[in-house]
Amino acid sequence: MLSISCRSLLAFAVGTAGAFILGFCIYFDQKRRSDPEYKKKVHARRQREQDKFKYRISSGDDIDPNSCMLDANNHTSLERCFLNEINLGEHLLIRGNMSEGLSHLANAIMMCAQPLPVLQTLKESLPERVFMPLIIKLQELQSSGSNTMPSSNKDNSTSSPDFS
Repeated sequence: MLSISCRSLLAFAVGTAGAFILGFCIYFDQKRRSDPEYKKKVHARRQREQDKFKYRISSGDDIDPNSCMLDANNHTSLERCFLNEINLGEHLLIRGNMSEGLSHLANAIMMCAQPLPVLQTLKESLPERVFMPLIIKLQELQSSGSNTMPSSNKDNSTSSPDFS
């Protein structure tokens, strides 16, 4: 008589069930792909997603340039304003409006208590042709004295720090 252990019987059952499920998936995937409308449906879905993304970029959803109410005592307000300036700067750079985008990025950097980590991140993520004008814009803002930094950080605003 054959003596089949419980483990080998279990392994056989699991293997058979796995093969059945895999065959089932392959069969229905083949059936789905052979549908004459399949390529049209996939193309239409991708086109809708791409149009939605283009609309979001062109309309500037979730970005309101006037929503930045600066309250130096409220950390949440400062953070929201900082993120709004960064998002608006990125949005304008994507749309090709480099001067306004750089202005918003520079404003965001100027309101930071510690701008060097932000500058390091931007240096790594922005191309050199965008980062260098940003540094120039920052130096212009520092020399003009029209920044939005708290008063404790304004005392060294006339010196040009080395951002590189």
